[in-house]
Amino acid sequence: MPIKTVVKQFNFSKNSLINLVLDIDSYKFFLPWCKNSKILKIKENDLKKIIYADLEIGYKNISDIYTSQVVFDKKKSKIMVKSLSGPINKLSNIWTFREITKKSCEVNFFIEIKLNNFLLNTIFSKFFDIGFDKILSSFEKRAKKILG
Repeated sequence: MPIKTVVKQFNFSKNSLINLVLDIDSYKFFLPWCKNSKILKIKENDLKKIIYADLEIGYKNISDIYTSQVVFDKKKSKIMVKSLSGPINKLSNIWTFREITKKSCEVNFFIEIKLNNFLLNTIFSKFFDIGFDKILSSFEKRAKKILG
């Protein structure tokens, strides 16, 4: 099961980057292999924001939709993602944001993922690092484009 942790500093405010990650409806415009993204429901209170969303992930004519639950812990500046249905057997994705200055922050990104299909999971595992780097790079490019 592929696992990856990355810690990176950005020259954008913590809140701006959090909002960028939570803007799931926009993933279809910049995230590699994301053919569609749609927020289904949002629940929010003073401590947490919970988003239920569908992502259609695919390559060429092959695609599948998975539903995820995204929990934003406002006090801890932490976003936790887990898969609820679809082709993903297990997904643990955690973004933690730490303010350095008003205009910079450190992001700790963790992901652990396993697909339901054994054969696809084996192939996916071999290319995971390349795919992960593309996805992280796409968030960085989006931040530069949107946040300046």
